Amino acid sequence: MPKKLNVAVIGAGMIGDVHVDCIRKDGRGEVSWLVAKSDKTVTEKLAKHGVARGSTDYRDALDDDDVKAVVIASPPNTHLAILEDALAAGKHVLLEKPMVATRPQLRRLLALVKRHPRQVVLDCSCRHTRLQPKFRFVKSIIDSGEIGKVYHVHHNHLVRTTFLDWNPKGAWALRKAQAGGGPFFDWGVYDLSFHLGLLSDKPQIEKVHAFTRRGLRSIAQGNSDVEQHGAAYLELSGGTTYYYERGAGAHLTVANETRISGTRGGLRFAFCSWDSPEVEVFTVDDGGGEQREVRTVDMSAHSDDNFELTKHFLDCVVERARPMMPVALAAKHLDILLRIYESAARR
Repeated sequence: MPKKLNVAVIGAGMIGDVHVDCIRKDGRGEVSWLVAKSDKTVTEKLAKHGVARGSTDYRDALDDDDVKAVVIASPPNTHLAILEDALAAGKHVLLEKPMVATRPQLRRLLALVKRHPRQVVLDCSCRHTRLQPKFRFVKSIIDSGEIGKVYHVHHNHLVRTTFLDWNPKGAWALRKAQAGGGPFFDWGVYDLSFHLGLLSDKPQIEKVHAFTRRGLRSIAQGNSDVEQHGAAYLELSGGTTYYYERGAGAHLTVANETRISGTRGGLRFAFCSWDSPEVEVFTVDDGGGEQREVRTVDMSAHSDDNFELTKHFLDCVVERARPMMPVALAAKHLDILLRIYESAARR
């Protein structure tokens, strides 16, 4: 029986718990270290998960030669320093999103990863996107030419709740210095991973027009300085445009929906795996008649987005599979989000 891959999970919040459970479920890895912010949390999480070793200092886990891979699941403003030390220690890394919180950090991260080409660094933004059947299903329609050349993508999703409503201990996500931003940073990496991936990541962003608004909803913990609503109109190379709107703490509820317009047809769907598996396909027949067909994505073999992410990371480390979201590509998406904030700041 092959020896299990020893993994350290750095960050013991809600998503850290998810990573521990998924690694255990896969069976090829074993969580041998947990790193948390306080001694109290370390003790609680070691007991909860049955992990042998824990610390409040991630370097203790990195100093263990038996640890071959780490999951960085701490707040975004801490990612770069931990990643730098992890790569220097020879570890493979599964990096939570967003990778970093600022543009200077992004530049340093790219240079850092480039210096360690033999180590796997997988960005988590393939979690709800490229690792699930709906992405492959929709992309196959576009690649077939059935709807012609895509000239416009429209995506919106607005909710009245905030990150804190479903993660009460995640107050860090409401502070720009720690999180980098609000719903654009929380969900934007997924949105761009899905939609730009449908276009095979070929278009380049030429112009960005955007707005953001904050202070729409009072947050109990206070001190929130991230946006709660924003929208961007992106002009892409080749003439394609992309309208993109996100809100958390907005004064509207708008269902998650993507609309794609092509020269011969269009698509409408909700891209998350837990949304409806139906994709509406609008086309015109040879006689000029308008056609509408509802096609259903087979989701039966897809267990869970988080588990699929863990499987893929272990495939990359153990089986040497190619990462579905390498850092260089994830950086392009993060750059677009930073450009959205920069455009909004100029208004």
